[in-house]
Amino acid sequence: MIRFFLVLNLLIGFVNFTIAQPIDSENLMTIADETISVKEFLRVYNKNIDLVQDESQKNIDYYLNLYTNYKLKLKEARTLGFDQKESYKKEFESYKNQLSKAYTSDKEVTETLVKEAYNRTANEVKAQHILVRIQPGQDTLAAYEKIQALRPRMVKEDFKSLRTALHDGKSIFVEDLGYFSAFKMVYDFENAAFNTPLGQTSKPFRTQFGYHVVKVLNKRPSKGKVQVAHIMIANTQNDSTLVPQNRIKEIYRSIQEGDSFESLAKQFSDDKSSAAKGGVMNPFKSGDIRSEIFVNTAFGLKDIGAISEPIQTQFGWHILKLISKTPVEPYEKIKVDLEQKVKRDSRSKIIRQKMLEKLKQQYKISQPSLESVAALIEINDADDTWMVEASIEPQVFLKIESQEFLYKDFVDLLNKNKRSFNVSTGKSKFISKQYALFLENNLFQYKKNNLINENEDYANVLKEYEEGLLLFDIMENKIWKGAQLDSIGLKSYYNENTSKFKSNSKITATIARSNKKKKLKAVKKLWSQGLSTETISQKLNKRDQTLIFSSGDFEIDNPLIPKNMVFNKGISEIFSLDDNYVLLNISNIETPQILSFEDAKGAVISNYQNVLEFEWLETLRNKYPIVINEEILNDLKKSIKTE
Repeated sequence: MIRFFLVLNLLIGFVNFTIAQPIDSENLMTIADETISVKEFLRVYNKNIDLVQDESQKNIDYYLNLYTNYKLKLKEARTLGFDQKESYKKEFESYKNQLSKAYTSDKEVTETLVKEAYNRTANEVKAQHILVRIQPGQDTLAAYEKIQALRPRMVKEDFKSLRTALHDGKSIFVEDLGYFSAFKMVYDFENAAFNTPLGQTSKPFRTQFGYHVVKVLNKRPSKGKVQVAHIMIANTQNDSTLVPQNRIKEIYRSIQEGDSFESLAKQFSDDKSSAAKGGVMNPFKSGDIRSEIFVNTAFGLKDIGAISEPIQTQFGWHILKLISKTPVEPYEKIKVDLEQKVKRDSRSKIIRQKMLEKLKQQYKISQPSLESVAALIEINDADDTWMVEASIEPQVFLKIESQEFLYKDFVDLLNKNKRSFNVSTGKSKFISKQYALFLENNLFQYKKNNLINENEDYANVLKEYEEGLLLFDIMENKIWKGAQLDSIGLKSYYNENTSKFKSNSKITATIARSNKKKKLKAVKKLWSQGLSTETISQKLNKRDQTLIFSSGDFEIDNPLIPKNMVFNKGISEIFSLDDNYVLLNISNIETPQILSFEDAKGAVISNYQNVLEFEWLETLRNKYPIVINEEILNDLKKSIKTE
């Protein structure tokens, strides 16, 4: 899938156009022996219209050039046999199987389950349970009788005492599950918990793990999502003199003194993914973050803008600021995400069963008499294999529309699943169960195989992926890896374009920061007297810790450094930065330098790839004849109109 989306970026989406019907099926162009219709061209042209920002890219001629390049690359990929590679076939088949699932499920049942999941996402259940595990080969009746006997104790006895008496972590589990919502438990367990009235204990029920009873302690609306900004000082620091707990306390005092939280986050937070945004994180729900204290602290902040005291997690020390709290999102907004989750868990069995019923109505099926089948098929006691007379094997066993399945196909399934045969259950029941499986699998396979003829949308999506996969493979082979492996070409390109590859300006310095200008005046004086930074910090932070020092190498665009500053070695002037003041003591200045080939290699490869692609496309245009029907193209330009 990652390949597919990377490849889509190689094409540009454009404004959506409609055309007059008479030219819709006309041929717009040919590339070698491939004919491309107006309809196909516009389908791709309209694909990603929201991505277009540049008006010039909405021009038909401009896009036709891009589309031609796209088709030339695909033509070359097929000419070179990229579509015959086993790796390509395997990946394409995997995607095809995944895609077909979306077109072979019952929409009505899916929607019912999605709405149920939404209701359970909007609410939480607090529960305890007892589980009697069913071990392989164990008598399930004994496990059921055991859970029945334990249910009255779950109703009446104190939970802690019950856990002490029963829980062994092997065959019996007595657990407090806390609060949970949809998709946190297997579906059968979730059903029992949400359907059991508050304060009551469910009847025994079975999941894949064994038999349970669940006691519902509370039900409440979900907390929804919370968004916070945070400043993090990592537990591990490269600077051995920096003590994370002390640094977070310094920052916390600065906030209390009135310093900007956002400014401090940009300058000091070790969470680089959020630091540039003033520490702002993406919204999250309970359970999304692997730190209970972090989640509880975030949800515990009551007022927008409220700031927590420092807390420590496994990642480091944090200060949190509440940005927003939002309830569970509206159904329509999260419907697609819920649908994907529904199709991934055990709810999918319900959807599949309903779809199976529809397929039985959709297709003409000629079925065998199972009584006759049972009489024809025997089990060989010598090797426990199922068999049928040789003359029967090639006869038609089942027919779906025009596709025939032979007795041999069914016997093969029986032998594949022969371990599930139980003599005490009987041959007829085994054959009946296996036939139901045989019919189900082949009905879904028939539907999948015919989707390309039955559903135009499916056919288009599948074609896009097929072409995207081919394009990725040939670009990787001819351009991306080609550039990386062409060491002589890379070095030659680098030598001819060295001025394009320069380092960033950098300084080595200690930076003092405070919201009090007089503090920095004192620092400047003490630095001038030769006192160390550590001594100055101890001296000036004795009463209030509003002075923060940072030492090391800094690129000139570092947020700690004032913009457009003129750099000179030594102690700088005092600058205003955001809502604070900074003072720099610069020991070294590193001006932009021509990077060595090794240091610039990444940028060199990227630039060289563009050169190779341009030259390659020129070769392809000479190799494959391109004929554009100018009359149809002109008609197309006249016919289009913005929707």
